[in-house]
Amino acid sequence: MILLLLAPIAYVGNNACAACHPAIYRSYSQTPMAQSSGAVGGKLPPGRFRHAPSSLVYRLLMQDGRAFLRYERPGDRTTSGRQELHYFLGSAAAGRSYLLAIDRFLYQAPVTYYSQKKIWDVSPGYEDDRRMRMNRPVEPGCLSCHASQLQPIYGTQNRYADPPFLQAGIGCERCHGPGGEHAKGDGGMVNPAKLAPQRRDAICAQCHLSGEARIERPDRKLSHYRPGELLSDFVAYFVYEGATESGLKATGHVEKLARSQCRQRSGDRLWCGSCHDPHAVPRPEERVKYYADRCLACHQPHRTPSGVDCAGCHMPRAQVEGVFHGVLTDHSIPRRLAPSNTASPGGRRLVPFGAQSVDARALGLAYAEVSSESGEAFRLLTEALPSHSRDAELLTRLAYLNQQRGDLDRAASLYEAALREEPHRVAAAVNLGSICAGRGQLDRAISLWQDALRRNPALSEAAINLGLALRSKGEQAAAAETLRELLRFDPDLPRAKKLLAQMGLPRR
Repeated sequence: MILLLLAPIAYVGNNACAACHPAIYRSYSQTPMAQSSGAVGGKLPPGRFRHAPSSLVYRLLMQDGRAFLRYERPGDRTTSGRQELHYFLGSAAAGRSYLLAIDRFLYQAPVTYYSQKKIWDVSPGYEDDRRMRMNRPVEPGCLSCHASQLQPIYGTQNRYADPPFLQAGIGCERCHGPGGEHAKGDGGMVNPAKLAPQRRDAICAQCHLSGEARIERPDRKLSHYRPGELLSDFVAYFVYEGATESGLKATGHVEKLARSQCRQRSGDRLWCGSCHDPHAVPRPEERVKYYADRCLACHQPHRTPSGVDCAGCHMPRAQVEGVFHGVLTDHSIPRRLAPSNTASPGGRRLVPFGAQSVDARALGLAYAEVSSESGEAFRLLTEALPSHSRDAELLTRLAYLNQQRGDLDRAASLYEAALREEPHRVAAAVNLGSICAGRGQLDRAISLWQDALRRNPALSEAAINLGLALRSKGEQAAAAETLRELLRFDPDLPRAKKLLAQMGLPRR
């Protein structure tokens, strides 16, 4: 048998496109998509704010050309420090969040600059926090919708090569496919507008559709998707049945558009490219006419007077879920604006979004994603297990549901099976460690927690448990070092500070 090695897919970056397409390159470089990530460098609006729930005061400043976040809780000497901000996510059209690189592990900083209001405040998801933490990992699945040519280190949760991405922003190849062969004159590129509707729409949906749950197919990864393919071959999306309205999500444009009367009546003729030029954005003084002209392409019989702002009435800007200082355009295109309290979330039954085929595995994982105590998830995943006995995602989710129900023997068996298939699953390792520790299998628990922390050193639960286990074995120095390392990422964690104090040791 002759084994053929497939050549790696070659990405060449936007600069390679510029030589033959200079006008498009210059225009696209000014779009929000092209500016959705990058190194911070010397670009940081200075600022200061107090976060009431935590009593923390944050300051953003530049020093020697580098950006820093300073934090302190007045009157509390144990909670103060400084952390460099290395990268940003977000085009600044609505806001811009920042990333910390600690030993090349990427984490989201707890501060965001909200461009529309020109203020600093805590990042989405940190609003109710009562302590300072920097332990929210930035995994490839999140980073990929903001940056191009990622360099994740396999086997870790959130560690990357330096730099973590080779190209800032969303590159040309995200929509047109890898350009290596084309740059050599040996192949063409994908033109989204010439694809069949489902393949065309998939290109935008890879980043602008989230649904209530997004489940990767067995042995497929969203990162493996290439323009021109069917996104549904890689991922299944789920929404709640009967939902006619829902809150505005930053990644929900495709879902909103699908609910609109415009899309439902025009069918596949209407798509993102009907209104948006992916290579350019209209100048502010041209926006009203630009989008009105696109509406009138279908609604010409209405003879709308010139200069009327169609989008201003029928695509209102609204508050984004979980982002209390940001607004985005509502793509459901309501004919009449409904009062804000009339949203109909529908039932709590999950259904596939669009024409997708799904099985018990996908639906069970979807229910597990939206609820950690879902009886429907338990039933479906148990039913699917015989056909997917080596599926690490299913095994981990089902193990957790068994653990929640108190069946620790079954949970441990499933976690072990998941780790045999994919040893890098940190959730399985951390949870199995807890079960082993409860059974007195301390050496096994320590090994599991240490392995998980090598893959993401900011796992607070694993580090606390490991510190306690090491202390119980008399390994005081190792326990202290574990807790000190955790405080680099979770510097305001009371339990870690208390344990160090009980051992009579300083934080450093």
